[in-house]
Order: sequence, then structure tokens, then C-alpha cells
Amino acid sequence: MPLAQGWSGLLALGLLVAAVVLAHVLVAAAGRFPAGSVLTVLIPAGLAGGYFAARGAIEGGPMEVLRDSVPRLLTAARPAPPTVDLLMPGVVFVFCVAVVAAVSLRGTRLLGPPLAAVALYASGALLTGGSADPYGLAAVGVVAIALAGWVRRSEAPAVLGAVVGLVAVVLPAGDAFEPRELVQPPIADVQVANPLPRLAAWAAAPDTELLRLRGPQHAVRLAVLSKYTGASWRAATLYGPLGAVDAPALPPGGRVEGVSVEITVGALDGTWLPGMGRTVSTSLSDALVDPDSGALVLPRGLTPGLRYTVDGILDQPTDEQLAGAGVPGGAPVEEYLELPRLPADLAEYARTSVKSATNPYEQAVALEQVVRLDRVPDAEAPTGSSYARISQFLFGAPGTNGAGEGTAEQFATAYAVLARAVGLPTRVVVGFPPVPEGPDGYRVLRGVDVTAWPEVYFQGWGWVPFDPVSGTDSGPSAAAKREVLDRLASVTASPPTPPSDLPPLLPPPHAPPPQAAAEPPSRVWVVATGIALLPVLAAAVLATLRLARRSRLRRSGATGAWRHVLDQLVVSGRTPAPHLTAPAIAATIPDPAAHTLATLADRAAFAPYPPSPAATDPWTLARRARTAVARKAPWYRRLLWPIDPRPLRHR
Repeated sequence: MPLAQGWSGLLALGLLVAAVVLAHVLVAAAGRFPAGSVLTVLIPAGLAGGYFAARGAIEGGPMEVLRDSVPRLLTAARPAPPTVDLLMPGVVFVFCVAVVAAVSLRGTRLLGPPLAAVALYASGALLTGGSADPYGLAAVGVVAIALAGWVRRSEAPAVLGAVVGLVAVVLPAGDAFEPRELVQPPIADVQVANPLPRLAAWAAAPDTELLRLRGPQHAVRLAVLSKYTGASWRAATLYGPLGAVDAPALPPGGRVEGVSVEITVGALDGTWLPGMGRTVSTSLSDALVDPDSGALVLPRGLTPGLRYTVDGILDQPTDEQLAGAGVPGGAPVEEYLELPRLPADLAEYARTSVKSATNPYEQAVALEQVVRLDRVPDAEAPTGSSYARISQFLFGAPGTNGAGEGTAEQFATAYAVLARAVGLPTRVVVGFPPVPEGPDGYRVLRGVDVTAWPEVYFQGWGWVPFDPVSGTDSGPSAAAKREVLDRLASVTASPPTPPSDLPPLLPPPHAPPPQAAAEPPSRVWVVATGIALLPVLAAAVLATLRLARRSRLRRSGATGAWRHVLDQLVVSGRTPAPHLTAPAIAATIPDPAAHTLATLADRAAFAPYPPSPAATDPWTLARRARTAVARKAPWYRRLLWPIDPRPLRHR
């Protein structure tokens, strides 16, 4: 079960259980063959089956497919989508482990199944980064089941408590080791088109169904644009698998909401994959993500009828939190403040627009009102995001083409340029606003719904969207925005007309980049230490169990002393046949003390009257017999006598 949590849904659990059942059935069917032959046949068969199942999704020969399967799983989303190529390594591994465990049941029943359980548990912990069993309940269950076959019922609680206490002391309590840090994720250079120029084309086909979705009523993101050249917007070009890319330079805020949505593609084309919020996981295994924005791309392109699910998180700060928030400085926000050769008129207009604001949130609200005031959206207005087009949109003489008129592209770009000019980290998002749910439970997004909006990043609270097209008339913070505007008294700035010989103004300087944090020390040593401690932990547990058994036997008098001698015979490799009597077994030990002890044990167990006190202490006889047994045993067996687990099962 912990291993199955590495994949989303219940399909993985069903396949892993089926692999265990199949392995035991095949081993049982091959019961007449030697155990080595069964392992030689079934394990290669499992590897071959995994290759034939995944060869369509992973290119290459058998060795390449099997070799690359685990790195692909470690660089996939977490939890991984239940696709053939990502499920294959888990199913094959469980099958091989189950085959070894099933073969071990044909010989000794002591160590095979518990070791198989430990292998599966450790694999699940590594695959999920320790999140599959955060409180160790499954680990305690494995230990309890193993101990149930090793000790008596009366001793199980005490031994289990000792083992759990020992595990709690020995195991590290710090952050879980993350094996994904040891795998270089495949980063792809994907050239994606800027969707802003297509806003007019989508608006020209207002009734075309682009998407159909089922989920909460939030905005759907298509593309996130953060690089501004002064002439146009550009999206990121480096994308990686979900769960395998680095953390974003600007982290999510402290108050977020998880969202999940099911999307069906209609007439929408291209490589941008719609999602909701910052994407956490998706059912498409070949989708790639921009780590900074969470925007998704599908390199193979969208096709009509494509259906998938997306899980994401949305920043949801309150108005009070935004009112006291600042904006970050330094290297992480440089990309969101870039304005190459900003014209002087735009810089001065931005400064004049926020002159009454006292904090970043008030500046953002003021700019939303400034861009919106006296300007109207027009789907047939000239397109473009250059400084020239924005200046025409903001300052053009009434009646000229594009003056005071624009699509969502001009509204969002004008806001982003002015916001960056006053030091607010800003980006532009292309997507769909929330639409009401239809009678069939779906929300239908059409060409008329495609729009663009700016987002501002606030320290500690994440990305907050603004709407310069609708302004303060919409959104959950509409009342708060109107209160801000009332306090500012006047936020409208007249477009300045600077002298033509003035050089372009640069955006105000921001705080110097902080020193890079020291790289956390590698945690590979934690794995090495844990692996090194496993034999020590196992030896300590077995030694404790052996001492508990010897203490119980010492309280049993002559019969306990004789059982102690039988334990020494078992660990020396001379397990007596079950039909032999005690004196017959004693005859095989070259010391008269063994025969005397066997007679005392027989009388203690079967005499019809209490035996008279022995002249010699039974345990003194037992020690002499043990010495005689040791002389005949190889030296390497004597080294393992104190921790040999076989006496724990001997009756």
C-alpha cells in the first residue's frame, strides 16, 4: 500500500496486488522444480514482460527500456500518472520480490516474507519521499506481523514495544531523503507561441467552443508571460516534468486553495495546455511545466476531444493581508521588473499615477483604475504590445486609430508596464475568466471568453490578479478596492508630454540581490548510515529475542536447561529428529553431563511424582553439554550463535 501511493488513483494498488498473487500462483504451480530453476525462469520472464508492456512508450531495446524506467518514474509527477511506462517498474519490482518470497516459503519460513515486506516498504518510502507512511504505522505493522511468527503470544507485546522503541531511537527524525535529487530531470527546450496576438482572432469567432470543464468556478490559465522586450511578450522556453523541476523562484503564498478540474479540449489548438492555478499534478504523463509559473505545455499539441485532469493551488490572500504586504527585491524578481529602454513619458505617467499611494497594494489598485479610466475595450482595435502601441493606447489624441481603445492585450500590457515602472513585480496571463455552470454540470468556454490580465506578486502572499478592463466593479476585493480609491482622493494623472530630447528613464532601482543561501548538505550519507545500521538493528532485535527465550527457559528448571541444549544443537546445524527421545539425543553429545541432564528432564516432564532435588544444578550440566556441542561446530557458526533466529521457531 505505501508503494502504491507513488501513483495516482487505485489502478496501481490493484496491479501491485495482482503481481503478488500471480507470483505465488506461478511458484506454487512450479512446485516440482528446484527453487533455483524457478527463480531463473520467473524473474527474467517478469523483466521481459515489463519490456514488452512499456516498449511503445519508451524507445530503445530491452536494456534501455528497463534501465530508463526508474529514472523516468523519479522524474515524473508526484504522484505519478498511472500510465504503462510509469507503472511498469513498480509492477515488475513487486513481481520479482514476490517470486523470491514465494520461493523462500518452500524452505525456511523465517526471513523470506518479512524481508520482502521490508523491500517493498523501503521502495514506497523512497518513491514518495517518506509521505506514504508519515507516522510509521505501516512499518510497525510489518514488524508486528513478523514478530507474530517469531515469538510466543505472551511475549509479543513486550518485544514489539522494545523494537518500536529501538526504531524510534535509531532512525533519523529529520527531513526525509529525496532520491529525486540524485536524478537529473529531462529539461526540454519548447518553443511556444505568444497567444496574445490571437485574442482578436478568438474574439472574431465568439461562439466557437474551445474548452469544456467540470470543476470550481475559477479562472482558467492558458499561458503565463513574464519576459517583456519592449516590443512583445515572450514565454519561458525551458520546461520539465511535473514533480521533477526546481522550486519556483517566487514561492506560493501563505494562504492557498487547492483546486481540481477536469478539462475536455474542443477547438483550441497549439501546445499550451489549460490549467487552473499553479499546477501540482495532471493525468497527462507527457505534459511539461514551467517551474516558475506552473504553466503547462503539451509538446505533441492539443487535439479535439483530449480529456485530462489538473490539480493546482491558487493564492487566496485576504484584503487585510494585502494591505500590509510588500514586494520582494533582488535577483528572483528581476525578470518581473524588466523594462528595456522604457520611454520617459510612460515612466513619468506611472510615477504620477501612484503619487498618493502609501503601500504596494494601493499602487496596484491605483494603476488598475488609471488604465481603465476613459478607455474602452474593442475587439477590432490594433493589436500589439510594444511601447509605441501602449503609448498610443494611453496618450493618443481622441479620434486617432487605437487611442483609448484596445483589446485585453493592451489593457494587460499597459498595466504591467506601469506597474513595473514603479517597482511592482508583474506578469501577464492569458486565459479564461470564471463562467457559470451549465445545466449539464459543465462550464463551456468559447472564443468570446478568452482574455488577458496582469498579476502582481506580493511578498508572502503570492500572485494576485488585477483586471484593468473591469476594474473595481468585479472580483472578490471590489469593495476593498473602492475603499482604497476613496482614500487616495485622486489617482488620475494627465498624460505628460516630456521634451523630445530627454533620455529614456529606467525603472527605479530595487534592493540588491541577497547573498545566495548556502546549499543544503547532501543527504546521501543519511541513506548510507541507514543501510549500515540495518544489520546492527536486526542483530540487536534477534539478540534481545534470544536473551528473552533463555531467561524463560532458566525459569523452567531441568526441562528449560535441556531445551537450551537443544537450541545449541539447532544453531550448530545438528537439529535432532523430532521422534528421538531426550536420552537418545544426549547419546550424540560427547559428554556424560548431557545424558544426566536428559534423564533429569525426562523425570521432570513425565514422572508420576515430584522428582527429588538434583545433586547437580541442571544449568551447570547444560553449560557442560553446550561446551561439548561447541567443540564439534564450525567456528563461523559459533560467531552467530547469540543472534541465530532458528531457536525462536524450534519447538
